[in-house]
Amino acid sequence: MTTTSANNPVPTLAALMSEANANWRVFDLGRRIQTIGKSDFELIENNQKPYPFPLQQKARFAMVFWDKSENAQAAMKNPFIWFLQFELDEMGLLKLQQRDHFISLVIKELGSNLINAKDEQNSLDNHPYSFTPDQNRQAAFNANVKLALKQPASMYYEHAQAYFKGQLEADKWQELTVQGIADFAARIDDKENEQALIAKLDDMPVQILSTLAATLEHQEIGVELTQRLVDAQNDFIDSGDKEQVINTLRCMAGSKSKSLVAGQLHALLKSFEAEDEALFIVIAGRFWPYLNDTSLLHLFFEKAAGHTNQQLFAGLFADLVAVPEVRKTVLGLLRDPMRPEAVSRAIGAVFGRA
Repeated sequence: MTTTSANNPVPTLAALMSEANANWRVFDLGRRIQTIGKSDFELIENNQKPYPFPLQQKARFAMVFWDKSENAQAAMKNPFIWFLQFELDEMGLLKLQQRDHFISLVIKELGSNLINAKDEQNSLDNHPYSFTPDQNRQAAFNANVKLALKQPASMYYEHAQAYFKGQLEADKWQELTVQGIADFAARIDDKENEQALIAKLDDMPVQILSTLAATLEHQEIGVELTQRLVDAQNDFIDSGDKEQVINTLRCMAGSKSKSLVAGQLHALLKSFEAEDEALFIVIAGRFWPYLNDTSLLHLFFEKAAGHTNQQLFAGLFADLVAVPEVRKTVLGLLRDPMRPEAVSRAIGAVFGRA
């Protein structure tokens, strides 16, 4: 095996993991928390594939790794985690000089001894490519990693589960922790948890539903729960509760029922909610795959073009055109003869032509 040194740098993060005899996984932390497969990540590192989930022209992800030579279960209980962000070019490819610089810093500080250099890991905390996820995202990430590595949930999970099952007094919600709610959300495929949430949705304070939304949006949910969220959301629309409309929408981001969600997105964009800038930001940031549907794409940008914030259309266009999954569809608006007139005017204002 090649020895890693400052004079013999490892060319990629994937190779660095291999050199260190580490098992590793990559989790995107930009839009929704989701895994990036090793083969895809290696293509991304070799600039053979754009980063799939860019946010603000950055790749923002976590590398989770542990010693493959130790007892697997023991090593996986305390994996190493690097939160990394690198800039992307106009085609969504990694700016490799930043990745290379980070690797050189790792090699300088740790050499090839990544796994055993537990104390020295702290010396990497202040490099320019690190970031700290917000509290909700950190909790959701922790819950997802525990699941992925087949580790038990945090000590806060059972208390949160008891709340959602109605086993605690309703006013005890203030005792819940963000991590406990995230652990519950990460285990929503447990039928008991799903049914508990369906039953609890009507009497949940906004503070809990807000935290649940920020953690459940990273999970896959079933059709029955989706329908319940749609029903609850329609009630919030009728009562004019914009905050709860957005919370219930975020809960649906990982729904298996694409048709239910697509129909609800159409309804929301035709409702008073289209006055709320948050609706567009959530759709672009959590529901971007749905915008490959031309009718929804037209409605989305038509409503954005008519928004009181005159910068909203340009910002959404720039954000979405950078996402590989919808780039072609969004760019297609520029030459689409069937696009709404309001979209044509907005494009003319942004690009100087109709």
